[in-house]
Amino acid sequence: MSPLRDMITLARFGHPHYENAVRDAVGRMTFMPPGSVVAMVGPTRVGKSAAIREAASQVYPSNEDPAIPYVVVDCSRTDAGFTSTRYLTLDLLNKLEHPFYTEGAYRPRTSQTETNARLQLRRAIHYRQTQLIVIDEAHHLLRVKNRAGREAALESLKCLGNETGALIFLVGGYELLTSCFCSAHLNGRLSLIEFPRYGAGMEDTLHFCRILASFDELLPWARGHSLLAMKEFIYAGTLGSCGLVSNWALIALANMWAAGGSKLRKDHFTKARYEKQLEEIALDIKFGEGVLQPISERPRANTAASKPRPVGQRRPGRRKPKRDPLGPSK
Repeated sequence: MSPLRDMITLARFGHPHYENAVRDAVGRMTFMPPGSVVAMVGPTRVGKSAAIREAASQVYPSNEDPAIPYVVVDCSRTDAGFTSTRYLTLDLLNKLEHPFYTEGAYRPRTSQTETNARLQLRRAIHYRQTQLIVIDEAHHLLRVKNRAGREAALESLKCLGNETGALIFLVGGYELLTSCFCSAHLNGRLSLIEFPRYGAGMEDTLHFCRILASFDELLPWARGHSLLAMKEFIYAGTLGSCGLVSNWALIALANMWAAGGSKLRKDHFTKARYEKQLEEIALDIKFGEGVLQPISERPRANTAASKPRPVGQRRPGRRKPKRDPLGPSK
């Protein structure tokens, strides 16, 4: 079963959404000015990590010592359960192989302050001529104690790009959008790429079915059973995210093996996914697709200038005029 697991885990099927995401990422890496921030967002397991790595390898195909033109780090290390920008800085130093140490032997001290590590990181970026810094799983930057911490983490990365001229590429789920728009200064440098799921339209359905047919060639199906034969069920259980198909297939294979079988059937899939899992994924997708609305072509009115003054309100400091009574004063 291990070779079959490896084939499914490593399977890569070309499809339009993936290819478009790679092209979009290559375009931003090529044309965005130094110090810009780009975010690639999309549903879980849709293929964002693979797409960004392929795009980076196309733009920076080779390294010549001492240059390290791009680095990719996972934003996963935590401090007491919360994301630590200090650990993220240390991970970047490891990837860049700090020039003051023998290559491959450097292990930064976890006890040093973030300020000191940040100064070393700036020197390393300049020395290694690094032009691209990719932060994968960037939605983990939101795992902080309060909203101010979220904004500070994103602002810190924006400042790192501004200080070094490196392009900062954030890759994560739609959740990342909850804080990406929080700062006017960040929005001034921010560019967004969406790696979407497959929708229910005719063209998207056709491409999704092709992906299922490709998986079917790898899986040991019983007669009359296949992903393609139950495409509506599989689409509903993955919400159109092709990366979730491989994960679901592996769990189904585990169920088949545990039951002592050698052929896959639909019931192996029905026991491998739960409604509550889909609810959380669906909420994330609904939020992301609702937020990413293109700007309208119509000119936007100046709401501050055009907002009518409520009836009965006077400007501050201006007395309501009142006539004096006619005739001699009493």
